[in-house]
Amino acid sequence: MKRIAWLDLAKGITIFFVVLVHVLEGIYKTGQYRQFNFFAESTMGILFTFVMPVFFALSGFVYKPVSGCKELLAGLKKKIISLGVPYIIFSVIYVMLQQLRTDVHHLNSWQDLAHIGVLPIGYLWYLYVLFFVFVLVGLLSILNISPILQLTIYLLLLVLSLSQTIHLPYILQGVCMWTSSFYIGYLLKKKPLMLHDRLLFIMSVALFALGCIVQANFGGSTWFVTDMMTPTDVLAKLSSIPLFLYLFSHIKLGSVGNYFTDCGRYSLIIYLVHAPAASVIRIALQKLGLESYVLLVFLTLISAWCISLLVVRLVQNIPWLSLVFNPYQYPHRKQK
Repeated sequence: MKRIAWLDLAKGITIFFVVLVHVLEGIYKTGQYRQFNFFAESTMGILFTFVMPVFFALSGFVYKPVSGCKELLAGLKKKIISLGVPYIIFSVIYVMLQQLRTDVHHLNSWQDLAHIGVLPIGYLWYLYVLFFVFVLVGLLSILNISPILQLTIYLLLLVLSLSQTIHLPYILQGVCMWTSSFYIGYLLKKKPLMLHDRLLFIMSVALFALGCIVQANFGGSTWFVTDMMTPTDVLAKLSSIPLFLYLFSHIKLGSVGNYFTDCGRYSLIIYLVHAPAASVIRIALQKLGLESYVLLVFLTLISAWCISLLVVRLVQNIPWLSLVFNPYQYPHRKQK
């Protein structure tokens, strides 16, 4: 299937923002740079508001509905290999690195690895939830439920997850919370003219701005840590999807655009590598005595980004590394 350039561009820019927000969050949680809290909180608040909804929507945009149980099972087999293998491997790597340095923000134990089937570790929650989103959307697709009815169901599930009227297991909470974002992306692919609708764009901008105001004023003391959805940020998160997909689809590709388009093709690898890389680099720089906040943010960001791209290059040139990062494609690369 021919790649869509603006989708890769969107993935490339969004994954860069993911790296940036996790760098800022890691430094913020040290509590050592309180004079920069306003900058850090404001930036994290904006970035966390759109990066994950947009990522789920981009996955939905490339989703192809299944027509029967056989096709669904074949697709899920592919997903459980392509998402499950790196999920397990990087869960182990993440815990191992934490055990080497116990002065981390949230220390996971080796015992936590036994429970990754029901409770993901750290940033790897995205892969875990995404797989089960594919399961739910696939099941409703083979039941021939109309797109509008499906969206209604997913929005009702979102309301259920936000209401907290009943305690849901992590898997159900995650699926209820994020399937609507995924499916909005899919609907934007089915209705491509919506990505050129200026009125929809203006409405999205207005709703996003309103949502951010609500989030900042009613989200409490931790309004800016919103990698998950809450009642105060759901408006901003959902409206960010048509807003940013419109922007990404209208960006003219230049040298910078082409760079992020290339990066976007390997967004999963960057996502997997960036978190442990950023953590190790930040701790190392602080141990070396670096005190400047600006330099710490800049060097950690650039180092984590470059290490991630170095791993991308290694995967391109060393076929067996695909077993870790893209195991489903490994047999095809081996044949080449």
